[in-house]
Amino acid sequence: MKIKTFLLAFVCCFSVLGLYAQNGYELSSDERETIEQRVIEKIDDFLSYLPEIAAKSNKSRAEKQLALKYIDKTLELFIGEGEDYQYRDQNKNWRWHEAVKMQTTSRGISNPPQPMKRYLRRLMALPYHTVEIDTCSAVRINKKLHPTGDGRYIGSAYFIQAFRATRDGRLIVNDKDAKQVTIYVESRVIEGPDGEREIVWIIKLGDVRVITDWG
Repeated sequence: MKIKTFLLAFVCCFSVLGLYAQNGYELSSDERETIEQRVIEKIDDFLSYLPEIAAKSNKSRAEKQLALKYIDKTLELFIGEGEDYQYRDQNKNWRWHEAVKMQTTSRGISNPPQPMKRYLRRLMALPYHTVEIDTCSAVRINKKLHPTGDGRYIGSAYFIQAFRATRDGRLIVNDKDAKQVTIYVESRVIEGPDGEREIVWIIKLGDVRVITDWG
């Protein structure tokens, strides 16, 4: 089994000037940088976990257990952690959303999105002798986060991912596509032991879909 993970330099386009929370609070430059870095870390973690889940087709019991642990770690990155979740839309209405979905391609053709849980399980059981996932982590973050009230925001980020698989020494799958992932940002105020209040930014990823307008 060979797994190659190429982490390229991040290309970040992140500007949230003019963003205000419901109470008129404007994000500082430090807070914007913190949110940017947290988003990059989440996407980087997601991309780096996939090769650990895919591994090889004939996994040992220990390798299967390790892959299952990485599936759990991956789901923790996403809102709802693989289950239906509640969110607040741009009109400040609370709504239920189906469990996060993942969209892939096959020979350049987009497949219907599938629940993230199912995608990860299928990734773990791929019937190939070798799997290579080149995670081209050039992450672009949309210039605007949309406030939904109570210190919450929704935005999006983009990345490129390549996937190759072989069987009997033959290259069976060789796909590379650009993807968009929804970003959920929430600010929480915590009070330290000295009485000072600090804002902590909670970042969760959402649906991942294939896009054709990467440029």
